[in-house]
Amino acid sequence: MSQFDVLVVGYGPAGATMANLLGQRGFRVAVIEQAAAIYDKPRAITADHEAMRVFQACGLAEDIARSTVPHPGTDFVGVEGQTIKQFYPQPPPHPLAWEPTWMFVQPELEATLRKGVERFDQVHVFLEHEFISLSQTDASAQVKIRRLEDGEILEFQARYVVACDGARSPVREQFSAAIDDLAFDENWIVVDAWLRADVKLPPRCVQYCRPSRPGTYIVGPGQLRRWEIKMLPGESPADFSDEQAIRRVLSEFVVTDALELCRHAVYRFHALVVHEWRFGRVFLMGDAAHQMPPFLGQGLCAAIRDAVNLVWKMDAVERLGASPQLLDTYGEERKPHVRTIVRHAKSFGLIIGELDEAAARERDAQLMDEMAAGKAETVRQKFIPGLQGGLIDMDATSKPALGAGTLFVQPWVQMGSGPFCRLDDLLPPGFLLVSASVEPLQWLDAESAEKWQRLQGQQVVVLSEPPLTSSTVPALLVTERDGVFRKWLEELGAVVVLVRPDGYVYGIAKNAAELKRLVHALYQALFTSL
Repeated sequence: MSQFDVLVVGYGPAGATMANLLGQRGFRVAVIEQAAAIYDKPRAITADHEAMRVFQACGLAEDIARSTVPHPGTDFVGVEGQTIKQFYPQPPPHPLAWEPTWMFVQPELEATLRKGVERFDQVHVFLEHEFISLSQTDASAQVKIRRLEDGEILEFQARYVVACDGARSPVREQFSAAIDDLAFDENWIVVDAWLRADVKLPPRCVQYCRPSRPGTYIVGPGQLRRWEIKMLPGESPADFSDEQAIRRVLSEFVVTDALELCRHAVYRFHALVVHEWRFGRVFLMGDAAHQMPPFLGQGLCAAIRDAVNLVWKMDAVERLGASPQLLDTYGEERKPHVRTIVRHAKSFGLIIGELDEAAARERDAQLMDEMAAGKAETVRQKFIPGLQGGLIDMDATSKPALGAGTLFVQPWVQMGSGPFCRLDDLLPPGFLLVSASVEPLQWLDAESAEKWQRLQGQQVVVLSEPPLTSSTVPALLVTERDGVFRKWLEELGAVVVLVRPDGYVYGIAKNAAELKRLVHALYQALFTSL
């Protein structure tokens, strides 16, 4: 029986990200994947700066970014072809130092992630192997795997099993997991094509909110373009089984002579969230735990958030000796976050997909009035929530304290006279105390400092100008370029911030007493019980 710390079932973007993050932390990992190679057609096409920040933590962001393009923004057009709603890129300076939303070709992304995994001798990838079954004890899980080449059954033992095996997850099926249906279930035709000649197309992505045939146009990298087209009542997937039928429906949006079709399929756009994400030593992740309509481009992003959330907690339990109950916060934090995003994606899907013309015209008037009044939110990231519970600082009403559960910014910074770089690149993964001056980091008394050391936390000072003298405080001193951190800190009214290893804020402090309380509360939560 082969023994591992973590067995990852599924080697798509979520599984590959998980393998990279675990490999960096020294875990012995097995990755099980049925397919012999990466699926060579585009599927996911949009991701955001939070996902890129995780890829940065994997040491792969620069390689990934080279083949991506910034998202050009989205126009929603109504019954008469008029603009009724807009999502435009968040203007610079960017809060996480990456493009807020970007477009990619999935096979290229996956190839880079898998190449990253090859760096780690302790991560073993088993292609053309399928999950059969598992059993578990309090200490480990025993997993049966079939090698597809010859049918031989292999037995693996792991402390944890992570199911990244898709919407039809065989691992999830073993537990008969309950699924919450969030009441969105529609058939859409998805067409990927390469532009092979000049053709008139919009410069931005477009949501065609027209009852005669709702659809989406997406500008991908290079010559890649995508259309997502809603099936109408009375139509069936069989009606779109050949290229001629695809070109016929596609001609409602574009002159198809200029297109080389790459992929076409009928997808059921779901809004589903699995009720339980943990079964003993088994965790669900990505499409195995949630599915959402694509109208916010957050499907892959949610899976990447799952991975980084679970990995740092496994690391805290296994390396720092944190309470195993910490792992319960994985689902506690991620499930409400995903449900909120699914709800937003569903709401946009209902806007786009309205088939009643009278209702659509009423919708158009309402949305145009909101735009004219300046009430319409135009930045996509504003629809991505923070954490609402779990391992964050809570106020007296059991709600997140000010700043807690939000994403910590990533400024461009400079050490001494060196080149500017993104802050995360200067730090190992772990807890951070970050302030705009040295003084707040001197607030820790001996007891608090000892607890912070047990947490293996780092201290960072982000200055607006280069320091005139050196500091005796054991902290990384950097100078930021664009004022992103200082502005963010001032908006919160904070002096120092405690940041988790996944980039989410545990809590903020305005004085010495609050900082000591934060460190003590985090320590208690990690090393006693939550």
